[in-house]
Amino acid sequence: MQQRRALGRGLESLIPPPITPTTSESKPKGLQTVPIDKIAPNRLQPRTTFDDEKIRELADSIREDGVLQPLIVSPLADGHYELIAGERRLRASRLAGLEEVPVIIKTVEQEGLLALSLIENIQREDLNPLEESRAYQELIEQFGLTQDEVAKRVGKSRAAVANSVRLLQLPSVIQEDVACGRYSAGHARAVLVAEGIHEQLKLREWIVRTTPTVRAIERKVRGRRGDKSRPKSTNQAPQISSITERLRESLGTKVNIVQDRKGGGKLVIDYYSWQDLDRLFRLLTGS
Repeated sequence: MQQRRALGRGLESLIPPPITPTTSESKPKGLQTVPIDKIAPNRLQPRTTFDDEKIRELADSIREDGVLQPLIVSPLADGHYELIAGERRLRASRLAGLEEVPVIIKTVEQEGLLALSLIENIQREDLNPLEESRAYQELIEQFGLTQDEVAKRVGKSRAAVANSVRLLQLPSVIQEDVACGRYSAGHARAVLVAEGIHEQLKLREWIVRTTPTVRAIERKVRGRRGDKSRPKSTNQAPQISSITERLRESLGTKVNIVQDRKGGGKLVIDYYSWQDLDRLFRLLTGS
């Protein structure tokens, strides 16, 4: 338990400030140089795509000024190192022809390695939505973390993590569309409500062809489902609208409150898979 709480500190406990020009006598404590060919990429790196132009620009800067911020690495048994933070700097340093790079060596357990790598990428240059979703899912499946625990470690709300993971339920072609920026994750989440993969793929064709808003997709999905039960938000009392919105944020899914004339009503909570239902069950029952 102590180890997991430590992850919540993020990278500030590992990544030092940029290197300033120093003499050998004033070299920052813990800073070392190691051969670049002894550093292996992080095998749990969540990022799968890199901007080649930005890497080239960074390589030009490194040729001119050197590596201004050390890489963070973890020692391996064979005398090599595994990267924790600094994938772009490592790639750019290789492109710049460096034989050695400055590093800070830290021993980090595998759970910490993935969490820190994810945080480093989110803080420094956003992952695309699918890279982020897969990284969250790996924390959940490989390390047994709950969505609440993941959210605390990466500084996001639980609802944001839940909505991100839900993207992995979409057909692969839609996931690829979102990853390459053809349309937003919000558009894709609206497609999730459609019943069945065939309906989702039809919606995808319509989105690519017409570039609708997220709200337009939601209206189209409700129209196809014949969903007339959801009242317009303007017909709800402000208190009910506020409660509905808070429930949606807390549960990470669509929630609707339908009132009757006697002061009662019903609470409708949408789920999109057996996994999603299990998540909601655990969240609502505290199990």
